[in-house]
Amino acid sequence: MLDIPHFDKVVHFGYFFGGGGLLSAALFLAKRPSWRQLTLIVTVVISLIGIWDEFHQSFFENRTGNDFGDWLADTLGALCGALVFRVMHRRVLPRSA
Repeated sequence: MLDIPHFDKVVHFGYFFGGGGLLSAALFLAKRPSWRQLTLIVTVVISLIGIWDEFHQSFFENRTGNDFGDWLADTLGALCGALVFRVMHRRVLPRSA
């Protein structure tokens, strides 16, 4: 990893940003919930995965777990992924739900 302070937070954000966007697309295609519901569901589900990931990491040597900053980056990444999906979806298909 690069020797840049807090670079791991950028990596966490990016990884969960991708997950948030993909889960948004899957839920949108499967159920077509409202944008508010979609954003809330994606953010909560991906945030819970982030909590589990942090807990899981605490059991391994050379790994840090239970890091609030990592979890916050995970949650913000999920939220931004869902919001970017919404914006991109409206640009591609402006008349859809």
